[in-house]
Amino acid sequence: MSEPLTALAPAEMTEVGTEQRLHPLTLLLNLSRQLPQALIALIALRLSGPEELRAWVIVIAFVAIVAMFGTGVWKWWRFSYRLDAEELRIASGILNRNVRSIPYERIQDVNLERGPLARMLGMARVRLETGSSGSGDEGVLDSVDLAEAERLRDVIRLRKAVQAGTVSSSTEDASDAYTTETTPIFTMDTRRVLTAGVFNFSLVFFAIVGALINNLDFLLPGDIWSPRRLLDMLGLDELFEALDLAARVFSVFAALFALVVIGLVGGIIRTVLREYGFRLDRTETGFRRRRGLVTLTDVVMPLHRIQAAVIATGPVRRRLGWFGLKVQSLASDSDQESDHSIAPLAHSDEVRAILGETGIRWDTDYQAMRSVDPAMWWVPLVFALPVPIIGIGVSAALANGWLVLLYALLVLVPIISWLHWRAHRYALEGHQLYVRDGCWAQRLTLLPLRRVQSVDIRQSVVSRFIGLADISIGVAGRSSPVTVHAIPLDDAIALRTRLLRTI
Repeated sequence: MSEPLTALAPAEMTEVGTEQRLHPLTLLLNLSRQLPQALIALIALRLSGPEELRAWVIVIAFVAIVAMFGTGVWKWWRFSYRLDAEELRIASGILNRNVRSIPYERIQDVNLERGPLARMLGMARVRLETGSSGSGDEGVLDSVDLAEAERLRDVIRLRKAVQAGTVSSSTEDASDAYTTETTPIFTMDTRRVLTAGVFNFSLVFFAIVGALINNLDFLLPGDIWSPRRLLDMLGLDELFEALDLAARVFSVFAALFALVVIGLVGGIIRTVLREYGFRLDRTETGFRRRRGLVTLTDVVMPLHRIQAAVIATGPVRRRLGWFGLKVQSLASDSDQESDHSIAPLAHSDEVRAILGETGIRWDTDYQAMRSVDPAMWWVPLVFALPVPIIGIGVSAALANGWLVLLYALLVLVPIISWLHWRAHRYALEGHQLYVRDGCWAQRLTLLPLRRVQSVDIRQSVVSRFIGLADISIGVAGRSSPVTVHAIPLDDAIALRTRLLRTI
């Protein structure tokens, strides 16, 4: 993807203190992100705004575009970055100035991201991964020329390696260390990407429609969601009236089937856009992942920042031998994902081979793990079910007697709760904790004990009365703790003791 570091002249590698700005076409990228919302606001003003302002929409639009462009130019002019001998400096701010200094030794790696417009313009977004946080807002250059982005990545990697003493200061050594193309340890061809899309059911189409409706609701009539009006708009009102009860029921099932088809197609499209060309390489410091059809991402995940692994599957996927693997890391991923996906759809032997590079094992499965107390499923029902039971009865008596049919749906609540209890298991094997959750979307968390940050034992009033407890394990880089529910208090205390011995 990048030219060898030998292509960098020695003077270029040692040049210090030269101020650089983002590519001028960054202004076009920023304007393209702001225009859609501005256009929606102007349309709303034109159609439903105050009468005295509607005639001035064109003038307001012109002033708004000039203001956005002017502000963008000022921000672009005031933003600069500089490669010093020991650190990268980023200066920003129109009135209030901020100068961020990032030492090379603190930079874990440099990741590149290219959206559709950036690819057309030959630019890339540069994100610096540091140890400061997992938020992703550590150091971002948006956007620079692709050649400059690759040069920055190579120069920063070289200077970091020189400071760490892992390579000499010669350009040739750095080229061998960082630009040699390695054999991937996991890839996904088009067929596998499409298969992964089938399992990633998504109603993203309805989410997009909902977002459009939310922004353009001023264009829609107030009774748009009336079933009668929808049928009339589709020209099906008279046809539906002529159908008998059986045909109406069949039409409802046909609509549900269409919903499933749309969800499958949406999942395939979403997966292809994100995972196309998926490739995972083992680098000197960790994993390097490249993927994306429209937006190309090139991300490095240092091994020492990986805290835990999550193996995801489901009843159908498991029977077919498919699993998904993610790692929870202190390094950030994209804004849409909390974890790093390093194998979206893989067989068990492929998952174990990748895990072998991280030092995390997968030595146990569902049958070998310990179940938790049945109180996990029946205790919440005792306190939760009376509320909807009473609510449905009152609503049926006061509003419509047909609402009593909702009682049939309540039967599903204890069934689902029981299935979640059956799926929840845990095991402590050697120096690793296994926690399994979910009956349909099954997740097996593999947590090395050396990554445990804290251990809490929690009891509610009811759990204290019946002698049970939840144990929550805090992990760095994870927003929520790893939790084992409804185990005897003595077992919880013993488990906490074993976990804390390794901290």
